[in-house]
Amino acid sequence: MADNLSSLIEPVRLTTTVQDLVRIPSVNPPGDEKKVAEHLFNLLDDEGFRVKRIEQPFPERPQILAVLPGKGERPPLFLNGHMDVVPEGDPSKWDVAPFSGSLKDNRIYGRGSCDMKGGIGVALEVARVLLESGRELKGDLVLTFAVGEETGEPGTKTLLETSNYTDGFGIVLEPTGFKLGVAEKGLAWFRITLAGKPAHCSISELGINPIDKFLALGRAIKSYDEEIRRRVHPLCGPAKCTMTVLRAGTKENVVPESLSLILDRRMNPGEDAEAVEREIKEILEGLATDDPDFSYQLERTRLYESAEVSPDLPQVELLGREIEAVTGQPAEIWGTPYSTDVRNFINDAGIPAVTFGPGDISQAHAFNEFIKVEDLVKATQVILGVAEKLLLG
Repeated sequence: MADNLSSLIEPVRLTTTVQDLVRIPSVNPPGDEKKVAEHLFNLLDDEGFRVKRIEQPFPERPQILAVLPGKGERPPLFLNGHMDVVPEGDPSKWDVAPFSGSLKDNRIYGRGSCDMKGGIGVALEVARVLLESGRELKGDLVLTFAVGEETGEPGTKTLLETSNYTDGFGIVLEPTGFKLGVAEKGLAWFRITLAGKPAHCSISELGINPIDKFLALGRAIKSYDEEIRRRVHPLCGPAKCTMTVLRAGTKENVVPESLSLILDRRMNPGEDAEAVEREIKEILEGLATDDPDFSYQLERTRLYESAEVSPDLPQVELLGREIEAVTGQPAEIWGTPYSTDVRNFINDAGIPAVTFGPGDISQAHAFNEFIKVEDLVKATQVILGVAEKLLLG
């Protein structure tokens, strides 16, 4: 733990920063991050950071790339967060206004407080402390604040591409409850459309009912799910395939023209999305071979790749030591069950990165979402300890 640097942390400033961010709604969809991006740009610019608006991939939704430059003697340290938040849902189910940023019992309440404007606040406090310390960095501190994480858009991917960095170490400040995420599951969504032939139900034998075809498909998908659950990752657990959305029919007395099914396929590190798609296609082809009236279309509609780094990396071990120094407990090496932008560092940019940040994932997307001020301060202490050794030591 960087005791000298930690003494420069200002908990009131950190708290106010997170409250201010929560009070700027940045709901996605539809992608309303612009106001919070402008707030962050002005804040960083006023405080003397080298900051840019990155108007890619969406000109109307700027992203933020800020650098506290070093001498270039060491690789950069990236602190990453996403500016978008999920919709707040029914305000009547909140005990406070969803974007109030209310402070009660040392908890900041509001949509995005935990996921993940608290993490952005930590990144800002780390950067401020390093700047105010007056010490010259040996490597750059790089802040990347992205759009579109909640909807799988290429925000962080584009930020890294435009940054021109090719090495370093990244920390994605999603809420992990102080666990250290070195692996994460990926997911792929598939839409399967089964063709039918409409007919009046009084003469239904003249039609082809896609619901009948689904019965065989459903059994096959269930068997597939049971099979792949035997593929167990030591940190991420079993692979999974779940049927989540089913739509068919337009009127009570008409054989449906088509049926649509959505599959949610959770992929462990080491599983390849193209191979997974081939597995699902093989199931469909087998059913089509057995039944000449089984006609289908398969489309992958969303992809978040799985990602993993070695827990034995020196930077990961350093972060683990800093977690233990601050919390008093050994760092728990973890596989996150959810997807984050860490995959853009590891898979797209080739930069090792982990997921670590303040707050508990159980608060993400929940009514009365909150983050503890204590957790914000501790996370800042942890990352300052890492920054001191990577950029100053």
